[in-house]
Amino acid sequence: MSDDDEARCARAEEALRRTSASLVLLELGGHTATGFVISSEGHVVTSLHAVASARAITAVLPDGLRSPVVQVATVDERRDLAVLCLSVPDLVPALPLGPATLPREGEALHVVQAHAGRSPQARELEVRAVQVLGDWLTLLELSRTLPENASGSPVLDAHGQVVGLATAALANGRALGLVIPVRYITPLLKTSGPPGPLSALDAPRQRAARVRHVPQHPVGLLEGCATPAVESVAALLGQAINVGAPAYNRGDVEGCYRLYAHTAEQLIDERDDCPGVQRALRDGLLRCENLKDAEDRAWALRDTFDGLMDVIGRWRQSRPAPPAPASKRPPPKTYLN
Repeated sequence: MSDDDEARCARAEEALRRTSASLVLLELGGHTATGFVISSEGHVVTSLHAVASARAITAVLPDGLRSPVVQVATVDERRDLAVLCLSVPDLVPALPLGPATLPREGEALHVVQAHAGRSPQARELEVRAVQVLGDWLTLLELSRTLPENASGSPVLDAHGQVVGLATAALANGRALGLVIPVRYITPLLKTSGPPGPLSALDAPRQRAARVRHVPQHPVGLLEGCATPAVESVAALLGQAINVGAPAYNRGDVEGCYRLYAHTAEQLIDERDDCPGVQRALRDGLLRCENLKDAEDRAWALRDTFDGLMDVIGRWRQSRPAPPAPASKRPPPKTYLN
């Protein structure tokens, strides 16, 4: 082994030792998740989806001490983050967060996961892609999937710095390993108010229980539509969702609905060359007329938009793809919309 290899191994071992001291195993009644301490007050950050349905949470500290978690500092539903409060804050050191600079595609990262009864496990993976979903979220897609109980694990770069939080996700029916960058974790400590009870984690679970009514259109809905027209429809619908969904998550439900309604009316006015699209959007607006609640109306139009995006996706797949120039990279994937 060369001197450089020995130095690299020594750095990796030191980073794992330092990180392990701040890991917290979260027992959630039948399953587990990982979290890590990010403040001297005992704030533990983890994946929101991993704790959202928890009625009781027990934190297992690095020395084996078990302590109930009864308070929630804050949640960020849009970015799948939750900050919990340890009942014994002084026993676990805070793990310093690295810079906001994102790792590049192809860069090696380490996901450090807590386990019950044994030492933490470090997985080495590469950044497959840097995905920009809008000004509200940029995330990293990893080269391999992660087990669900790895959600909430800290992710280290080659220098041992914490660059984000790992999460096991599912998008378009495909399992993914993702990293939520530290740039979204740091502000949570500044914006959190007084701690709340565990019931503060229930809102995402309750929202997920909403029954969706996404129309299943045949591909023939787009018959006669020229390719530029279909792509224009898809682009406008995507822009509306990328702006409206964050507004909804911030609590501006009426603003989200108005944006969706304006987008539907605009496409009805402008897309005489896509009568099937116009018909689907009119049906969505007609459905809204019978709904009194702004939240129900917003979801009715979101279902309408998702139905159109679905049929456009199937329409694209049914058409022969033009050969891509060798110098161009494939378009970025989209998730979490």
